[in-house]
Amino acid sequence: LSLIGSAFVGRMSDYYGRRTCLFIGCIAAIMGLLINACTFSIEGMWWGMVPGSLLQQNFSVLKALFADYHSALEQAQQSNASSTASGSSSLSAARASSVGKLGMSIGLSFMVGPLLGGTIVKGYDEAVYIAIFFSMVSVVFVAMLPSVKIETNSKNNQPEGKKGYSSGLLLAASNPGALFLMLMRTCMALAYHIFYTIWTVSLKTRFDFGPADHGKFMSFVGLSYALSQGFVAKKVISFFGPSQKVRIIMACCIALGIGRYCVYHTQSLALVYVLFGLIITALGIVNTILTADTSTLAPPSDIGGLYGIFEAVESSAGIAGPIVGGFLAKISPVTAPLMTVVLLYLFLFLLVAGGYESYVINGCQNSILNDEKLNGKAGKKVT
Repeated sequence: LSLIGSAFVGRMSDYYGRRTCLFIGCIAAIMGLLINACTFSIEGMWWGMVPGSLLQQNFSVLKALFADYHSALEQAQQSNASSTASGSSSLSAARASSVGKLGMSIGLSFMVGPLLGGTIVKGYDEAVYIAIFFSMVSVVFVAMLPSVKIETNSKNNQPEGKKGYSSGLLLAASNPGALFLMLMRTCMALAYHIFYTIWTVSLKTRFDFGPADHGKFMSFVGLSYALSQGFVAKKVISFFGPSQKVRIIMACCIALGIGRYCVYHTQSLALVYVLFGLIITALGIVNTILTADTSTLAPPSDIGGLYGIFEAVESSAGIAGPIVGGFLAKISPVTAPLMTVVLLYLFLFLLVAGGYESYVINGCQNSILNDEKLNGKAGKKVT
């Protein structure tokens, strides 16, 4: 359902506005929670997952909304002054910073949620009602989001009825940069899900992890991810400069491959926390860069659909990854899945070294130059 919903809602946000889809996502989450509050069966719990899985795609819609804000900001700056190399670098860093702050909020939520569930919440019903309350608060915040007016060139300012919901898929299939990033995200998602088929079992085997231990560990993961996207990614990109993004991603791929191998084999719980902190930091930096660069691959009228397709591809990897991990575990319980994860990160390292600059960075710049040569501009309001 998430696979279908992410592509559908992403494209729908291009048609009917980001805030409209954010409202729908919040309402879908509330509906699912209400179903859970009114049922006490396994079947009812499954039905409660349907609305949110299908229509609650607010994270990808928010990424598209952030891209809209930055497109409007860049257009305003370009209309006031001629663009320079330093100006382009600062805009790239600003996109990464905004994406990082969005990821930081998600990470903090993953940290605070388990802590509240383990300390304050005393039962399932109470947890459901608290979740409904926060979902309703989200509706209020969505209503407070500002609208933004974006100018689109005549090439992209087509009648909406002629674009079709397949536009995001066609854009992803025809854009080399989008295909490149899609392959990267697929490999990263496969590595993540294959690793987790053996990781949770190893925590129980090595350290006798119980529910409370898992709660603390996931809170640590959430905090690390929040800090990596909210602070570390921006500092790293600002320090090395946007021109060094390829080397930054390559270094993170090495850290992810070696880190996952070492964290599985260590017998020290303290070292597990240290290594996993480094792994999550590297993952946060990579995701920040990839999300920021994705926002430059499509015009505002198509960016929601493109993000939706990317989310759908990652959802597909989320389905395939555990299946592949289980199959590999039958061959060798530890070695086969773990070495597959390491090889996937090695493949990503070589992939980035050989093509990221050509297909993604230069592809984005060429797209911008082509758009600037087109005559005729029309306003479009994105809400």
